[in-house]
Amino acid sequence: MKNHLLLITACVCMCAGGVSAQEKPVEVTKYTVMERFEPELILSAKEREQLKEERIAEVKRRREILDTLSISERKRERLLQDLIKDPFSNRLSRTMAEIEFEDEE
Repeated sequence: MKNHLLLITACVCMCAGGVSAQEKPVEVTKYTVMERFEPELILSAKEREQLKEERIAEVKRRREILDTLSISERKRERLLQDLIKDPFSNRLSRTMAEIEFEDEE
């Protein structure tokens, strides 16, 4: 009985954590050390936030593209790891360049 209660509690906590993580707004550092000494060289917090949102949208788009490719699961996992850790890797760039898109007419 204790094991079932513990399992249910763990599932509820994991689900609640997943929901709150999805609703979390994008956060960027308001002030950087460089901004303190050379403010004209650094983008504002709003501009950095916008760039971060664009980057997240690009990662989502690329992930959707990789999910639709007919490649082996092992290669798909490597490409998804590259997408997160090294978005400018040769393997990921080559794969994205080889994709042929069909014209919708």
